Formats: sequence, C-alpha cells, structure tokens
Amino acid sequence: MTEQGGDLWQHRLSDFRDTVAREPMPGCGATAVISADLGLALVLKGLHLSQQHDASAPRRALVEECESLKKRLAPLAEEDIAAFEAFMAAVSRDENDDGRRDTRHEAAENAVEVPLKTAQLCDAALALAHQAGDHIEAQFVSDAVAGARLIHAALHSVLLNVSANAGQLGSDAARDRALYARDGLARRADALLATITANASD
Repeated sequence: MTEQGGDLWQHRLSDFRDTVAREPMPGCGATAVISADLGLALVLKGLHLSQQHDASAPRRALVEECESLKKRLAPLAEEDIAAFEAFMAAVSRDENDDGRRDTRHEAAENAVEVPLKTAQLCDAALALAHQAGDHIEAQFVSDAVAGARLIHAALHSVLLNVSANAGQLGSDAARDRALYARDGLARRADALLATITANASD
C-alpha cells in the first residue's frame, strides 16, 4: 500500500485488511493507530448524537477536543510504517559500513519514539473517553465503552513495538527510559479503562 504512495486512510478498508494479512507492512503499529482512531470515533458518536438531543457547552468542548485528537492520531499510521522501514533498512546495511551502528541506533530511536507518541495519544483519548462518560446518553454508552476498549487495545499493541525495539537503542539508559515510559502508559491505560467500564455498569 505504501508503494502506491497513497495515504492509508484513502484505501478501502478491505484493501487495508488484505494488505495487513499478506505484506510486511502495515504492521501492528499502523493497524493499532487505525483501531484507536476508530475507537475514538465511537466515543465521538456518543457525544455527537447526545449533543443533537440536548446541546451543552461542556459536551461541545469534548467534541472539539476529540475531533482535534482524532486528526493528530491518524497520521501516525504512516509515521509508523516509515519508522519501521527505516529501521529495517538500517539493520540491513553492510556490516562493514562504518556508519551502520550509528544509523541503526538513530533508526531504533524513531522506531521507539513513534509508538510511544502513539501510546501517549491513545492515553489522551482514553482520558477523553473517561470525561465523556458523564455527557453521553444511556443508549450510546455501549458504543463509547467499545471505543474505549479499542483505544486501550491499540495502546497496548503499539507498546509491543517499544518492547521489541528498545534493546536496539544506543545505551542502557535510553532503553530503560523507553521501558519506563512504556510501563507507565500501560498502567495508566489499565486504570482508565477499569474506571470507564465500572462507571458504565453503574
């Protein structure tokens, strides 16, 4: 799909699915981004439809925040593909190439940074889903909770890439920072989802 030069979001959903099934890329990172963005769309559905029935300023503010976040999240699918391809190119360089080690470390930094950035935006999306709970009418709660679950799963999925690539970073300190960030994001996501689902069942 990337060889065609098009934005992933311009492809048919069935084409994306089939390419994921057959090709090295898109991988779990790009797929997780799309899943998270769709999850956020489900939260937005609850807000939009509730707003149509009973308009309020707080709900409108949440809609605007979610729409903004949705637009920031979407491009990370392409960024993930680019980071992975650059990392694989760096790893594949001739072992006698003097710049191979530095290039690999630089590519690894990006291959860790992009999924961490994705996870941070997923964390922000879960926080918005939590806030949205009080502003979504009962008939749309299942959509919003399903959206939160998709976002949570996407966050944990991209963190797998952090785990996979952190060992390729240039120092133990850089690796430890990445893994510390990973663990913090995972714990926060679990706590947010637990609160969202508990509130929905009250």
